[in-house]
Amino acid sequence: MGMMIDLRPDAGPALIVGGGAVATRKARGLAEAEFRMTVIAPVIDEAIRALPWVTVIERVFEASDLPWDTGYSLVFACTSSRAVNKEVGRLARAARIPVVVADSQPESTFFTPAVIRDGDLAIAVSTGGASPTLARSIREQIVAALGPGWGKVVGLARSERLTRQAAKAPRRKDGA
Repeated sequence: MGMMIDLRPDAGPALIVGGGAVATRKARGLAEAEFRMTVIAPVIDEAIRALPWVTVIERVFEASDLPWDTGYSLVFACTSSRAVNKEVGRLARAARIPVVVADSQPESTFFTPAVIRDGDLAIAVSTGGASPTLARSIREQIVAALGPGWGKVVGLARSERLTRQAAKAPRRKDGA
């Protein structure tokens, strides 16, 4: 099992290769987290086009779409072609960019958890790629158990923490 992280959108844009149902789920998750992304596929679902922060390139993926100095923070290979997914995964790993290869767990370097978001509160459920369906089911059970409003509690906790940190900050002798 790996370590869970919460990547910030300013880490860099994401690349999604594929335009169908799996790509749409990945794109929605990225859009909810306010990531900029590029989606490359010969056919791209209208739901992807409607999302914010999306650049759509409607054509077949080419190796030059994923150069060493790409600037991408994440890559998702989710086409219906095993060969394309394998190549995207190979190129991303060679460039040391975290990659999800939707049809090959061993070729992936990370997995996307099922996430609950309420304001700044995020709770992630992962099965390590074993069963995304099970992770989503567990997520729904957690949502039902927690109920709404925890995002406001997190916001209050953030304000209190900032107040405490400001009170602890050293003061200069000249009053500035």
